[in-house]
Amino acid sequence: MKKIIPYGYLRVSSLEQVRSGGGLEAQDEEVRRYITQKSDVFDIDKMVMMSDEGLSAYSGRNIKEGELGRFLADVDAGLIPAGSALVCYSVDRLSRQNPWVGTQLISTLIGAGIEIHSVAENQILRSDDPVGAIMSTIYLMRANNESVIKSERAKHGYTKRLNESIANNKVLTRQMPRWLYDNDGKYAIDPNMQKVIDFTFDSYIAGQSTGYIAKKLNDMGLKYGDTSWRGSYVAKLIRDERLIGKHIRYSKQIKGVKREIIETIPDFYPVTIDTDKFHIANNMLTSVAKNIRGRTRMTYGDISILRNLFNGVIKCGVCSGETSVVQNTRRKITNGVVTYVPYKTFLRCRNRYELKTCTQGDIRYEVIERAILNHLMGLDITTLLAAPVDNKIERYRTELELCKAEEEELQAIIKERENEGKRPRPQTLKSYEDVADRIDELTQLIESHVEYNFIPHFNVDLDSITDVSNVSERSLIKKGIATIADSICYKRISDFILVEIKYRNLNDKHVLVIDNKNSEMVVNFSIEYNEENKVYICNSLVMEYDNLSCEFTVSKTTMEDYAHMMNFVDYVSDDESYNAKEFLVKNFTHIKFIDKSNE
Repeated sequence: MKKIIPYGYLRVSSLEQVRSGGGLEAQDEEVRRYITQKSDVFDIDKMVMMSDEGLSAYSGRNIKEGELGRFLADVDAGLIPAGSALVCYSVDRLSRQNPWVGTQLISTLIGAGIEIHSVAENQILRSDDPVGAIMSTIYLMRANNESVIKSERAKHGYTKRLNESIANNKVLTRQMPRWLYDNDGKYAIDPNMQKVIDFTFDSYIAGQSTGYIAKKLNDMGLKYGDTSWRGSYVAKLIRDERLIGKHIRYSKQIKGVKREIIETIPDFYPVTIDTDKFHIANNMLTSVAKNIRGRTRMTYGDISILRNLFNGVIKCGVCSGETSVVQNTRRKITNGVVTYVPYKTFLRCRNRYELKTCTQGDIRYEVIERAILNHLMGLDITTLLAAPVDNKIERYRTELELCKAEEEELQAIIKERENEGKRPRPQTLKSYEDVADRIDELTQLIESHVEYNFIPHFNVDLDSITDVSNVSERSLIKKGIATIADSICYKRISDFILVEIKYRNLNDKHVLVIDNKNSEMVVNFSIEYNEENKVYICNSLVMEYDNLSCEFTVSKTTMEDYAHMMNFVDYVSDDESYNAKEFLVKNFTHIKFIDKSNE
């Protein structure tokens, strides 16, 4: 007779049982003994042991995300052959849910030709044994009833402790926010953590990044528990509503499922940070997270300031990374109290400060903003808007509709299998995740898409528009920049800043060279990209690069324009920039320059 392949299954619902090892070890010993004692029935050499550690059968987590769920999926896919056996210590290891759900689980396995061996009950469930079906239902009813009673007792106990805690201001459990401690049964604020919280909120509101704050906290020796602070930990602290006294109770953690808020109780914990300051910082954090091109981001959580006109457009010219506008602070001591007040504003490469992968230093933001605005004021905007009809947005919307339809179909398939007591197939879940990700991506693309019927203008008073509190006009300028500019990148070159502007509807690149010391424009030049050639233009200088012959030619020009192009062209992100520099250096002594006075 062909022997049966045994699949042993163990489960404990408590993580404490996992750590102690008692529950699992006892089950493992009994299940293995049962299998080895029936060596005439089971193919011991092919024995497989499965365990779900810390997964409840009452909530069904062992089926949704555990080994038992994977076993069911393999049975359904035909990977587990009919005639195999699932050996468990007791039927309640499989399910403690509603008996109808548990019975359906067992029926699914039995219907697929899988025997179920219950060691404790010494019961074998087979398709040809109606008595076994009745007994298994009784076992499941008993197990479910026990779990219901335990659950109700736990809920009642928690509610009682919670009410006592609220009425008497007593500590609810030993698990509490890291800035609090148990002071004779009452919540008290740790003075060191109060320093951390105050420094974090003051610094963030003043314009410092979470990464910068994390570094400063580590430098001051104010650790995040036993570990060093990271930017993500700082952001998590800023988001924590327990700082303003709220006690929030969440649903149980289920892998891959966002936890829901069950209840929120205000004025439960001691208030650690001013409520207004908390909301200002969180509004700022939300604005940073969105970071959508062309949208107006209001600093300090209100509509009084618009600091960055180039959000989502300007990149680091060294690493092409994202940038942010930060405001440095000065340390101020008033009556012995240390605060940090706003000082200078800088454009910062995030890769340098967050990932340490770039060498670009901070650039004064006001210098770049004024230079770019001056440049835009002299442009013919109509040429930048002359473009064919852009139908991207319609393609995005069409694809989004198709993706949503596919998402509904996949949801229906998953729901149908769950109703049948079956685990969704892995490929179905993967397809669902893929289409959900694409929906998110398309939604963001549609939201950030620039409206091309918007006609920007930059004929503004420069002193007025550079005032960060002039939000209404700066918002229009910001939208205008996002409309015409495909990208802006910058890099520091000794005492100069080089800015490159590429346009959405023009095959030209404009290059601005700014003196970092006095903020004055040194020179600006352009590069035209044509099918046959590239043309470099700097006032009187016109230099052409032939794409076929790969040769440069240059017109008569002034020495000043020639020198400017020669000094800065190799810093431009262009395939021929270094060759252009070599050509200009090599031919410097052969050019007959035009006298500027006779130009």
